[in-house]
Amino acid sequence: MKKKLTSVFLVLTACLVFLSGCWDSREMDDLGIGVALGIDKTEEGKYVVYVQLINPSEIATEAPSTRPPVSLYKEEGDTLFEALRKMTTTSPRRVYLSQLRLVVLSSALAEEGILSTLDFLYRDHNMRTSFFLTVAKDSNVEDILSVITAYEKIPANKVMDTLKNAEESWAATHGVNIDDVISDIHSKGIHPVMTGVTMKGSEEIGNNISNVENIDSPTRLEVDNLAIFKGDRLIGWLNEDESKGYNDIAGNVKGTIVNLPCEEGEGKVAIEIIRTQAAIESEMNNEKPAIIVSLEAEANVGEVQCDIDLSKIKTIKKLDEQLEKTLKDRMELAIDSAQEKYKSDIFGFGNSIHRQHPKYWKKVEKSWDEHFPELDVKVDVSTDIRRKGTTAQPAIKEG
Repeated sequence: MKKKLTSVFLVLTACLVFLSGCWDSREMDDLGIGVALGIDKTEEGKYVVYVQLINPSEIATEAPSTRPPVSLYKEEGDTLFEALRKMTTTSPRRVYLSQLRLVVLSSALAEEGILSTLDFLYRDHNMRTSFFLTVAKDSNVEDILSVITAYEKIPANKVMDTLKNAEESWAATHGVNIDDVISDIHSKGIHPVMTGVTMKGSEEIGNNISNVENIDSPTRLEVDNLAIFKGDRLIGWLNEDESKGYNDIAGNVKGTIVNLPCEEGEGKVAIEIIRTQAAIESEMNNEKPAIIVSLEAEANVGEVQCDIDLSKIKTIKKLDEQLEKTLKDRMELAIDSAQEKYKSDIFGFGNSIHRQHPKYWKKVEKSWDEHFPELDVKVDVSTDIRRKGTTAQPAIKEG
């Protein structure tokens, strides 16, 4: 009997160890759920942190309200950690960042270097790494995070969803998370890019609830092209065509529209890119590396503004040739900008050489940024226009 009691005691003790519950749990009522984080620096070198916190009562209700769905808190500190803890002096709840959707870095901070800033975001075990990293373009971080958005109650969700939709349908943006950025910074064969976020309109109107009381909101948040880095420092921006060219090369394009000029008269033929496949290969010629970028694209005819007969094979062939040239031109624009203007290998050409020609790479890896501008790059594009829509003839064609 005594042995049985001892055995039961040991089993219960083991259960207490493994079924001890969540020892560090916190009640939701005690937490302020942060969905967006803005980071800047003062002239004195202190971090300025902005946190967009959800107002739970406004998110839960469907009734009209004059209170905003989020509140913005601001604090300064010598470190990000200190600034966030110091925020408890103004926020009624402790800031909790496990649901973080968006981080906006100021352009000045990005130009100075972002690695030390990323350390806290990467180290904190409460944070997921799925949030998007972005750079404020032509706008202040505080202004961007203060805008009250239409359609989406939570502004951070609005920016995140807009970025995803633009990435899938327009091809001039690219959502990156902290894992992507840190990996690219530490690699000697590639430099990172990030999407820019900008505010269009008046800051004074944007942070007022009246901004969403109109059909056409006077102040809006937009995702705008790609920020180009060298190491962890922002060095410039790609324009729209260059951003699309970068995504073509990187294989990020899921869908976009390309307008081709009509051969005769005014008007355009709108081609919808519906699928792409990109590849980057390297070769050695006389002990010098060369890169071959290949892009295959499948497309549909989306709109015709000129008198052409899409039932003819030669018409589709001409459109294919025009489309191939247009895609090749914008890819070469991105390459020229990276090589000549910024001297930053954002495409990962160095990584391709590292994989395929490791002996050569050992000779140049420490000085790759000096070799990259002189790298010979060839672009090969192949397109296939498959569908013409419900009619082979344009609406403007005379009967």
